[in-house]
Amino acid sequence: MELITSTRMYDVAPGARAAWHALLETAHARAGLRVRFVEHGWPTPIGELWERPGLCGAFMCGWPYIAALQAGRTFAAVAAVVPDWPAYENLPRYRSEFLVRADCTWSSLADAAGSRYGWMVLDSQSGWNAPRAALAGLAPAGGSLFAASKGPYGNPRGLLRALAEGEIDLTAADGWYLDLLREHDPGALAGVRTLAYTPWTPNPLLVAGPDVAEAAVRALSEALVAMHEDPACAPLLRAAHVARFTPADPASYAALNDMARAAEAAGYPAIR
Repeated sequence: MELITSTRMYDVAPGARAAWHALLETAHARAGLRVRFVEHGWPTPIGELWERPGLCGAFMCGWPYIAALQAGRTFAAVAAVVPDWPAYENLPRYRSEFLVRADCTWSSLADAAGSRYGWMVLDSQSGWNAPRAALAGLAPAGGSLFAASKGPYGNPRGLLRALAEGEIDLTAADGWYLDLLREHDPGALAGVRTLAYTPWTPNPLLVAGPDVAEAAVRALSEALVAMHEDPACAPLLRAAHVARFTPADPASYAALNDMARAAEAAGYPAIR
């Protein structure tokens, strides 16, 4: 069976794509695996990628991951990523950033009441579940916080475009993606500032599909987790802003479903 992978979630710019491809290609080679990178992007739903046969070492959002496990479709957790910026504190975590235009006078999320919100996709932890949980405490029970809620915009760049062009006034995007964008294409964030953050949660992980042999998963996981101990891999890790890979903890992603249930219990099942 042919093995495939994709770095769609964090291909923020050509330089980032090249860095991820070089890093993962090396890891697969060290694991004794041949893999083909597949290009995959909006408007094709990312869920289509996760259904493909031979998926091995591709990024998957944690919320769909735990939902798939609970539905009986078992994706193997290959590894989690520890980004190398100090804010991540050497942990495999991330958060969403609430973004506004730079000239916006708001100082808190509460100031955004009555404005226009833009969301990415409904099955995203960073683009839907985490911001919904943060906003649930501000909305009246069973009511709406915003004058309009617009989406899907598909990916963080779609959200940034809508914000810059005045279609929306507030959005939330994956902070790890934004950190990579600040390194590889800072101009994409011109005229935008961060208003607030969601709490930290386990970040998207590298997975393998149910049809990939356990031996292949184990070999790739071991190769990734050992890379930071090999000086020869340091340039590859540095280019992708990865401090290290670590074994993923599947149980930790259950907290993402807890966030969803809490928002629903608060009478805020959707960002509105």
